[in-house]
Amino acid sequence: MTESITEGNHLKNTAAGQGRTLSEQSDQPRPFIWELFLRPRYAETDAQGVVYHANYLVWFEVGRGEYCRALGFPYSQIEQEGYGFMVTDLSVKYYSPAFYDNEISVKTWCEKIGRVSCVFGYQIYNKTTGKICVEGMSKHGAVNREGKLVRFGQHLYDSIAPKVGRGPARLAPLS
Repeated sequence: MTESITEGNHLKNTAAGQGRTLSEQSDQPRPFIWELFLRPRYAETDAQGVVYHANYLVWFEVGRGEYCRALGFPYSQIEQEGYGFMVTDLSVKYYSPAFYDNEISVKTWCEKIGRVSCVFGYQIYNKTTGKICVEGMSKHGAVNREGKLVRFGQHLYDSIAPKVGRGPARLAPLS
């Protein structure tokens, strides 16, 4: 495992080598940030090779799923426990386009968690152009199979709660 700080973002490689967490460098709590890499497929772009705007939301979902998996809670396990995450609010800010075959980084973290809801933050960065493409936040309620609000499972809550904090996005957090 490498312990070096990379990319000037105070990021440290985790044991898996793909996910990265912020190192402690201030009094401000730093969240656990999961980072995944992808390249837009041709089917995700328009005729000019620009990534279609709705695909960023799909990448948010992929990041959220991998974030939970990194904490030991793949979505399939969460669903087996009888609940899921229902989106109740969403905020997206577009800055710069991504293009077919660019190298893209999707960072995901948890901004807030309560007993029945949480807010995830996202930053999609185009490593090919060196620009932030999109930042976003999504608020989720824990619901059972009937769609009724329920509490998060204690193990999931206990895994996420100490890793919550303000991520790199410039957006105001959802309440």
